[in-house]
Amino acid sequence: MEDQEKVIEREDPKTDGAKLALISKWHKQLRDAKNHHREAFQRIREDMDYALKGKSKEWNNDKYVANIIQRHINQAVANLYAKNPRAVAKRRTRLEYRLWDGDQMSLMQASQSAMMTAQAGVAPDPNAMMLIEDVQAGQQQKDMMDKLAKTLEILFHYYLDEQQPNFKRQMKQVVRRAKVCGVAYLKLGLQRIMEKRPEYASQIADVANQIARIEAISADVADGEIQEDDAKVEELKIMMEELQAKELIVAREGVVFDFPRSTEIIVDPKCRHLNGFIGATWVCHEMAMTADEIKEVYEKDIGKNYTHYNPDNPDQRVYTEEKEDDRNLALVWEVWDKDTGTCFTVVDGYKDWLKEPATPDVMLERFWPFFTLTFNDIEDEEEIYPISDVSILRPMQDEYNRSRQGLREHRLANRPKYAVARGRLEEEDKDILANHPANAILELNSMVAGETVDQLLQPMRGVPIDPALYETNSLFEDILRTVGTQEANLGGVSGATATETSIAENSRSASLASNVDDLDDMLSELARATGQLMLLELSQETVMKIVGPGAVWPEFSRAEISEELFLEVRVGSSGRPNKAAELANLERAAPTILQIPGISPVWFAKQVLERLDETGLDIEEAIIEGMPSMIAQNQLAGNPEPATGDAESDPAQQGGEGSANAAENRTQAGPQPSFPTTVN
Repeated sequence: MEDQEKVIEREDPKTDGAKLALISKWHKQLRDAKNHHREAFQRIREDMDYALKGKSKEWNNDKYVANIIQRHINQAVANLYAKNPRAVAKRRTRLEYRLWDGDQMSLMQASQSAMMTAQAGVAPDPNAMMLIEDVQAGQQQKDMMDKLAKTLEILFHYYLDEQQPNFKRQMKQVVRRAKVCGVAYLKLGLQRIMEKRPEYASQIADVANQIARIEAISADVADGEIQEDDAKVEELKIMMEELQAKELIVAREGVVFDFPRSTEIIVDPKCRHLNGFIGATWVCHEMAMTADEIKEVYEKDIGKNYTHYNPDNPDQRVYTEEKEDDRNLALVWEVWDKDTGTCFTVVDGYKDWLKEPATPDVMLERFWPFFTLTFNDIEDEEEIYPISDVSILRPMQDEYNRSRQGLREHRLANRPKYAVARGRLEEEDKDILANHPANAILELNSMVAGETVDQLLQPMRGVPIDPALYETNSLFEDILRTVGTQEANLGGVSGATATETSIAENSRSASLASNVDDLDDMLSELARATGQLMLLELSQETVMKIVGPGAVWPEFSRAEISEELFLEVRVGSSGRPNKAAELANLERAAPTILQIPGISPVWFAKQVLERLDETGLDIEEAIIEGMPSMIAQNQLAGNPEPATGDAESDPAQQGGEGSANAAENRTQAGPQPSFPTTVN
């Protein structure tokens, strides 16, 4: 095997001076950046631990804890992300017509002129023909772009549904992470056929990961790195048999979404704001991977030539040269460098590239594939990480725990107890008095004849509990003033009037609406970038397979893609809708809308269905262009009586539903004419 070429690169890296200097420079730069953000990352980890336990580390486990923070976080997530968003593809507003001014009268005159000249057999007016051709070309362009927009919508929702793990659950975790840690990230990626991704939560369900594992172990066997009696050989055999037993091997490509932890994104210390990474020249995604995982993804064996990472103590960033740990974890740094427009991957301590600098696979107009979600944004010249809800609520949570623990201790101290002169009771008497059964007759050795129990034992009076010492209403007032959650949202109220509760709820709803807006902005930005990525990277064959033969997928340049179309998320589509209020508003506006000339019935039907939360229905299946309404069909089904001019007998004089009052319709029985109920 020594004379054969290795299947996987395994030799120690032999890097030249300039290349090694650049890699070492990035190693130092990334370590320095982690140290720069050390306090923020430490605060994030403490907030996660505090939200989990509802107490600080100094608070003993046997003390009273009521985790109010957890309830607040869960309610916030339920209100902010109730369902997956609905993306709508839109083309930018443009003036598509060079000659036509948009006036229908001028177009009608040009059409009539062309028709009359054609009937007369004379040459048409060239100006009229140019106008008609201009309108036709512009309309064709609009129709094509509208159909492309529909194709993009179908693709976007398809990849949301195909995301593994479930996109909705992952997005709810993103909202929860933003509330607990102060910041959360979503990373947009691209999965190619038969390619394994390094991220743990970014994939389309297929066999790519399984095949990558088979290839890595097969390479180790071919290179003589493992022996025939190694456990990995048996693992290879089992996976090969399982893969061969499958009737259909699915390998897919498309857009994927990853959800890195808040401490796994290292930002350039020059960054002034996390939303959009303003001022940053690079952003790094840190991943802890084993040597075997690196081998599967990057097809490179780093051996032991790296700095071993100890995850048991991430606060102190402990690194050791010992490699006895079975996990053999290494820190993989995927860096997006905006200055050079490249993306590369290095391993801490490894003196070579895992992936050399090159144009990113995910090339977006905004460059960064990371999308940031924050709710408590601040303005500080030194700290860019916003404070979390957990940090804000920690003083109230601690005080609540102390108040309840004090009340518990007071109740315990007030339990019945008695005093006796020292030495009067024997140990046996004490045990009898403390642990006697019900209705027992007690014989005490210490009592003398004629002595009463009251003379021997003196009951001790407890200190009455003052409720004012342990009240918690003021704590809930502080919670309302800091994070907007009132006591009624966490449980029953204590003495609050209906008016006070209503005012507090209105204030909370306003704050919640702002958070929903932040979430929708992030999702809209994600949808727009996803649309650009799909237009650039997806093949027409893949699109046709997903969308259908009616899909439109022309080839565009990068400039045309960024300028022509964009995807946006409907405002409030991810939050919990207020159906009652929206339906009430629609009912009040409907009479006026229905009287406006030219209002599209299709548009109005969409508005009704959206407020019924039935956005999954296909409006095209329900609407037949040119078909009268159901009421009009029912009116036409009968034989209306001839007009008489009399308001009492003429249905035409009785309003929009007058034909339904015709005598024949009221009395005639028997089968009625049928109308189409389905659309092919």
